Amino acid sequence: MPNSQTAPGSECLLCGNLAGNQILFELTRPIIRCAACGLVYASPIVGEGGDHDYTESYYRQGVYADYLSDREAIRRNAGRALKDLERLAPGGRTLLDVGCATGFFLEAARDKGWKVRGLEISEYASEYAREELRLDVESASITTLTRDYPKFDVITLWDTIEHLDRPDVALANARLMMRDKGVLVLSTGDYGSLLRRVSGKRWRLFADPTHNFFFDERTIKRLLSQMGYEIIRLMRRGKWVSLSMILHQSGLPPAVRDRGLLIARRWNPSLYVNLRDVMTVFARPVRTS
Repeated sequence: MPNSQTAPGSECLLCGNLAGNQILFELTRPIIRCAACGLVYASPIVGEGGDHDYTESYYRQGVYADYLSDREAIRRNAGRALKDLERLAPGGRTLLDVGCATGFFLEAARDKGWKVRGLEISEYASEYAREELRLDVESASITTLTRDYPKFDVITLWDTIEHLDRPDVALANARLMMRDKGVLVLSTGDYGSLLRRVSGKRWRLFADPTHNFFFDERTIKRLLSQMGYEIIRLMRRGKWVSLSMILHQSGLPPAVRDRGLLIARRWNPSLYVNLRDVMTVFARPVRTS
């Protein structure tokens, strides 16, 4: 059952409400629900590069079993996403991936003829993208841009917006960096999903201590609208996931999980999974007269 305790002084990013915000769970940080708009978030908000640095250990035996071993699964998912983007942004082929990690999505896009760039705050991941994949990736955050950037036809935020301390600023900056008919696409967990309701505080997206925000369909639509976007499409699409990732996040007893990981890593097949607890949203900037 949710905690009935209120969280005094915890201001909602989406609506600014301060009164009556409820503590739902006590995890590594309290999980708060805004009494006015329903946005769910961790408190205090963790700033990027603050308490949680995205070092190599984050990508290996942290949240991920071994992120590098997921390369082919990520590229496989990228192929389908790029087909959608080619339909929605047929006139242009420039793409910025925000929170691009080690660059596997950018690599797939480049192979399809896109002109790509990336932003990634993790020094480990951005260096891998530059050195191993020869990608144009800058170690920077979209929330703290310090110079002008070219305009892009497509800006993507795959599993990124929930990590940010100011997703509103990120979307505002993305809008400035996007061409008039450009497309923004983001993916993030769905707090309103059946799986989250069944799982409670054991929901898998609560397991990452760097997640600040937990959107549902209503709150992500409101945030995008407030920041000057119109929704083109919202879907709950499955994706290819490596067996090692499934085992790592399974919640199995460590001895069972670790034995399974040893076996899985020998060939690490990918499985198509749709738990319907992740939203993918396509949006465009609202035209101003």
